[in-house]
Amino acid sequence: MPSEANNNHRQKLVDNLFDTQATYWRDTYRERDIQGIIYQRRQSVALRYIDELSLSKKSRVLEIGCGAGYMTVALAKRGFTVEAIDHSQAMVDLTTELARKTGTENLIKVFKADTHELSRKGKSFDLLVALGVIPWLHDQEKALSEMARILAPNGFAILTMDNALRATILLDPKTFPAVSQFHRLIKDKLEKANVLTSYNPWKNAPPYRQNTPKQFRSSLNKSGFMILKSDSVGFGPFTFFGHRLFSESLGIKIQERLQEYSFRGLPILRSAGSQYIILATKRLKNKALA
Repeated sequence: MPSEANNNHRQKLVDNLFDTQATYWRDTYRERDIQGIIYQRRQSVALRYIDELSLSKKSRVLEIGCGAGYMTVALAKRGFTVEAIDHSQAMVDLTTELARKTGTENLIKVFKADTHELSRKGKSFDLLVALGVIPWLHDQEKALSEMARILAPNGFAILTMDNALRATILLDPKTFPAVSQFHRLIKDKLEKANVLTSYNPWKNAPPYRQNTPKQFRSSLNKSGFMILKSDSVGFGPFTFFGHRLFSESLGIKIQERLQEYSFRGLPILRSAGSQYIILATKRLKNKALA
């Protein structure tokens, strides 16, 4: 399959996932389970970064992957005029609806657009926010280069990636990288030899990418970003061979305690959350890599 056709196919799978699961993303930011708390914490850290920047209300703001619109509205409530884009029409509709319900529609413009081809010719942004976008890109390097291209020289970007070295992966024997890689290798060989036939419900699922913090920082540097600060959020739910170890209430207490240690900069934990958040700016040509 040609590369362009393959990318189009992968994008359709991503669009279908988010179009059909749009209400999940609308609802999860209201939930008080571990998953909801992690996404809410990710947003609160991003907003803290933004508040610390003390940007002018005239700053040009672009949110990529606006989803259900919670971040978009939070930015508008801070007085910014926000351009918000998503490749899923259902997500565009949810953001538009939330803007109307919260009375912020005059500060928000929502478009359906492709992160890989940001058609903002002659226009740059002082702030770019992309939460939860990186894992679903079919060409990460191209998309990051596009983000750097439209960012003003003194502008800022807040980006997140799904951490391939999160604590929940490393502490479960089933998902520990070396073990899971060996398991996949054996399984693939048995299936090719017609010795094993298994049902794979994710066969037609969209591609999903995880990066290590080191990989992500390297990709950002290559794309023209200079990293200013970073955090990681999300410690749970913990599992053993895929089975949850703790009740929801105890799991939340563990998540909150580990999150506190992570914010304090405790070695290992500071970069072992499920979500890795980076504040960056456009790197000037004479600046060294971060």
